[in-house]
Amino acid sequence: MGFWSKFVNFFAPPPAEKPKQVNKDKVIKEATVKLDKFDDAPVVKGAPKRARTKKGRFIADDKSTPNVNEAWVGGKAPKKKAKATKKVSKIKDNTLD
Repeated sequence: MGFWSKFVNFFAPPPAEKPKQVNKDKVIKEATVKLDKFDDAPVVKGAPKRARTKKGRFIADDKSTPNVNEAWVGGKAPKKKAKATKKVSKIKDNTLD
């Protein structure tokens, strides 16, 4: 063996081992999952949440469907809160005359 072939064999990865044969029927039986049935519209409990895309961005409301709001999970937007008004208190001048 020459220098170059020893050098290449030193840095070459070891030969890959063959994977063991797996019984596919056994794996398929163990991997079955039973899913519960669910409705198309999710049931919303608690505080309303904004609907999001797979990337996490907000979904806008489609104006062509007036009875469903796609921007909110469950299809209904929360009720708007009344604007808070500032109370102006009058400070009396209690100085001694």
